[in-house]
Amino acid sequence: MSIRYNVAYQQLVPTYVCQEASVRRAEKVCQSVPGRVVDEAISDLLLDLMQPMTLQVAIAVQQEVEARVSETDSLRRKHVERAQYEAELARRRFMKVDPENRLVADTLEAEWNNKLSSLAEAQEQYERQTQKQRMLIDAQTREQLLSLAADFPRVWNDPAVEPRERKRILRLLIEDVTLINGEMIQVHVRLRGGATRSLTLAKPLPIAQIRKTKPEVVAEIDALLDRYCDREVADVLNRQGRRTWQDEPFNLKKIAHIRHAFNLKCLYSRLRAKGLLTAKEMSVRHGVTTTTINLWAREGRLKKHRYDNVRRCLYEPLEHGAILKGQGGRRAKQPTFTFAQAG
Repeated sequence: MSIRYNVAYQQLVPTYVCQEASVRRAEKVCQSVPGRVVDEAISDLLLDLMQPMTLQVAIAVQQEVEARVSETDSLRRKHVERAQYEAELARRRFMKVDPENRLVADTLEAEWNNKLSSLAEAQEQYERQTQKQRMLIDAQTREQLLSLAADFPRVWNDPAVEPRERKRILRLLIEDVTLINGEMIQVHVRLRGGATRSLTLAKPLPIAQIRKTKPEVVAEIDALLDRYCDREVADVLNRQGRRTWQDEPFNLKKIAHIRHAFNLKCLYSRLRAKGLLTAKEMSVRHGVTTTTINLWAREGRLKKHRYDNVRRCLYEPLEHGAILKGQGGRRAKQPTFTFAQAG
């Protein structure tokens, strides 16, 4: 099924819809074509058509056509002259007839009228063909056309030019455009004068697919989450020059959204899956306070892993009985670790 749109509406809407759509009959749109892709292709086609070399070839072809038209002009002119002769001959016959002989006079008058009608038709056709085909291009006009071709890309791409003016240019060059919607967009352009151009355009990706994070980026985020929290992952990607689909830098919220969208575990969940414990769990395990656990971590007796940007940590557990508590008052004797290094 094809869609035909008038170039008067070009560059006004992002999507061309079928004429049988909801605009007229309040029904569901049967098909649509992304307008931006078509607009860009038509613009490129116009720029190609308006190149000086293209115009020179067109002018040369036009001049060759005019040379051949001049050869047939004499034949059309002779046809007019013959019609004039026959009309004049019919007039003379009518003028010489006896008025009393009404039957013959009426017949000759009808013949004269027919000849005059044929003459008028021949003259009109001759003038129409002459005006249509004999469009002589002098040297001054040729230079103006070539200069216009040189300036056309600048004028067409000028942001100050309003869409209304571009539509007027299109009306002068393009008759209509037919779109055939399928796996690829088939564009058939009919130019003024009857020439045609056909284009095959790829459809743009759906916005949902454009916004979807690339698989390689997801894989890299998954690998970074083994060592970094969301904010740190965003910082690493930004240092590598990575950007989102909107060409923006990553941040904490974007990384969290990607994690939820692709079911990626955060650093905290990964550390917990490895068996790491909180300070409270460590204190219960070894029979000390959380303050002692934090002290041992600062002294390097316990190995801790930070899992967010506010410096909250999880700890690698020790074996039961790995710590021998001292005797006496507070801090009278530091506990002894039965292994060489806890961390």
